Amino acid sequence: MLRCRTILSALALTLFTVTGNAQYAWDIGVQGGFANYLGEIGGGDGEARDWIVDMKLDQTRWNSGVFIRYRADYNFALNFTVNYARLQGADSLVGNPNRFTRNLHFRNDIFEAVLLGEYYFFNQPDVGRTGRYLLDLKAYFFAGAGVFYNNPKARLGNTWYALQPLNTENLESPYSKIQPTFPVGIGMFYTFSRLHRFGWKFGWRYTLTDYIDDVSTVYPSKTVFTDQIAAQLYNRSHEVADNPLASELAQYFTVGGIRGNPDALDSYLLTSFSYSYVIRGKSRSFGRRKNYLYGRRRGRMGKAKF
Repeated sequence: MLRCRTILSALALTLFTVTGNAQYAWDIGVQGGFANYLGEIGGGDGEARDWIVDMKLDQTRWNSGVFIRYRADYNFALNFTVNYARLQGADSLVGNPNRFTRNLHFRNDIFEAVLLGEYYFFNQPDVGRTGRYLLDLKAYFFAGAGVFYNNPKARLGNTWYALQPLNTENLESPYSKIQPTFPVGIGMFYTFSRLHRFGWKFGWRYTLTDYIDDVSTVYPSKTVFTDQIAAQLYNRSHEVADNPLASELAQYFTVGGIRGNPDALDSYLLTSFSYSYVIRGKSRSFGRRKNYLYGRRRGRMGKAKF
């Protein structure tokens, strides 16, 4: 939480620094939407499949964030975004016998900070061809890089326990809670009266970790755990051993048995709806000097009077 406050404070300081010189090139906004994760836990009822075809839609949760964007030229912008999102999954919700018998679950409240480059492949700076440039529609691809705070948890009784400190797979070096992320996706926004932008975007986050869900390799021996909570959370197949779906498989979930798939890294998806306010700075020459943000003039009718 302290890291999140520090990032938000830096974002606000940046905003106040640039507003005096910006003229329609900057906008600051809020966004909210949905989040889902792609990994070992949960998924569809059949065999594990690649990417979104194995996504469990009923495990979709929320995301929210703030951002500041700088329009560098007519086709390109930079966007700095801070997001909070919840990811979760549970083997108990699927009909795949192997996953159901494994019986693991997690939730992960992540915080991410990313810098995105937006390329506008569709530009209509003067919707309706009025010559006033009051209505603007753009669609774009984006890609970038950043970091996220990774802290998966599991529930035992009524308490949620952070799994990374418990080292449930007995790793020689536990995975880091700070992980890189590489977003790619598509989006669009509609500008009303030059100052109000309403947008939508969908993005996939590629990561370099297989531990968003704390599951990756094989089961260690229970004897390696000195922490009793870790000893209860690392293997929970015995909890469903009496279920007909798991009765014949539970015996295989033991030392050296497959717990996850280290060859397939975890990732997550965010889709957001946004509102942002376009900053009109003090410079009165922006309309003449940087008219490329809104398109070419079409004679007297096309002159943008800012």
